[in-house]
Amino acid sequence: MLPSIQSSLKLHLWIAIKTNFAAYIHEEGTLRKSHISLLILSQYKGSLQHTKTRVKYSYCPACNKTTKDYGGKKHTYHEYGTLISDVWRDIEFDPDQGIGSIVDRLSDLFGLDPYRDLFSIDSQDLLEFFEDTSSPLVEELDFNLKTDVQVSGHLSSHLINDDCIKALHRLPDNSIDFCFADPPYNLKKKYDRWDDSLESTQYFEWCDRWLSEMYRVLKPGHTLAVLNIPHWVVRHYQFLASRMQFQAWIAWEGLSFPVRLIMPAHYAILCFSKGYPRSLPGLSSTENSYLQPLGENYCLRSRCVSKRNALGASDRTAISDIWHDIHRLKHNSRRVDHPCQLPPLLMRRLFELFTAPDEIILDCFNGAGTSTLVAHQLHRRFIGIELSKQYHEIALARHRQLEEGGDPFAKVNAIPKAKNSPVERLVKQKYQVSKKTLQLEVKRISKEIGHLASRDEVEKLSQFSITYFDEYFSSWGEVCAAARTTGMAEVPQKTVQLDD
Repeated sequence: MLPSIQSSLKLHLWIAIKTNFAAYIHEEGTLRKSHISLLILSQYKGSLQHTKTRVKYSYCPACNKTTKDYGGKKHTYHEYGTLISDVWRDIEFDPDQGIGSIVDRLSDLFGLDPYRDLFSIDSQDLLEFFEDTSSPLVEELDFNLKTDVQVSGHLSSHLINDDCIKALHRLPDNSIDFCFADPPYNLKKKYDRWDDSLESTQYFEWCDRWLSEMYRVLKPGHTLAVLNIPHWVVRHYQFLASRMQFQAWIAWEGLSFPVRLIMPAHYAILCFSKGYPRSLPGLSSTENSYLQPLGENYCLRSRCVSKRNALGASDRTAISDIWHDIHRLKHNSRRVDHPCQLPPLLMRRLFELFTAPDEIILDCFNGAGTSTLVAHQLHRRFIGIELSKQYHEIALARHRQLEEGGDPFAKVNAIPKAKNSPVERLVKQKYQVSKKTLQLEVKRISKEIGHLASRDEVEKLSQFSITYFDEYFSSWGEVCAAARTTGMAEVPQKTVQLDD
């Protein structure tokens, strides 16, 4: 349906909204469904026009501090809250209560010219639709699964330096327990051996080829998972749904830096099974900490975590299809020379959920080896395919480190050359004056002169040398970060604030 809609409308946003569906429908051995998707489309081709909307900070129920630890950057954030993202957990859709909370949020977002009216339609049969889980497709696939299938023998763990489609073609049918792919997103990232700026048609034709091969090598009843941005995942869904059984759309709230008025935080993990899916292996145990996500609003400050553990506080919740407690790697000390590295905790959760010990995991875009290293640690067999010889060699070295008793994910005192941002990396240096002091100095000057200070004005009016401002920050925008906002509030606020 979406491709036909997009012929006349432009898809701007794919938003995940928390729900309580699990209270109405949940099949044992499956991942709890706890979100719905909201698509924002328009007839204009430019950037989406909406208000600058902030959502109040959430506070940890154990220590009463903000859920996210802003550290020494509180002065660069707003007193009320953060910019809204594309994962909405502060409101909840309840089929019994209708779509009122969503309509209210949309009214806030689009309450500006050129919009004049907001029409909403709430299907009276929505709950009935979600309660009906039977379908001819499921029954047919279940029947097919019961037929005899030739499954290949025991494959050993190994890494392959080759094109993914060529390497996949050499693997036997029905031989892999879990297929995972985190492909290039076609967003012009600087990879060692891949052009990440293909035409969309060419990109999806290529995706369909390796998805077909992954489907072929996957064992019946097992899972294929693809990680991508929601705009691309819906196209993967369209292709996979013609031959596989949909299992889950996991909304990973990976977070990122505010780069638009609606912060991009939603990464989609699309899960399909080959035929009727088996019960998820990880759900058979209730003791696995990787499959017990952090409860809503609890913080990750080490002091607070230690206190909660000592008190035996219940700060965990049942796993669902919204993952908010695992974040992308931000610090160079955790990185190697690859521009896009997944957090090991994400892979641990996926592998613990969808596989059992000694099963074999395939990652056909293995990069620097995060997937295969985690599989190695969890006593799973693995096959990692990587086109780049450079990244392949990094993965091999990290596996050797693991076999020798080392930790391939430990902090290192080195700065990686690869970078997942066009902004130049600053040279590591000792600050004579703290960055916070300099940013607050610009805020003081701006308040004094009645407008945002320019570099020339700061050079003239500041008590500090302009050299500090030039050498300690990546841009003048970063220098002015505190001057552009109010600074964080220390106490919880009550309502959503809209900025002009």
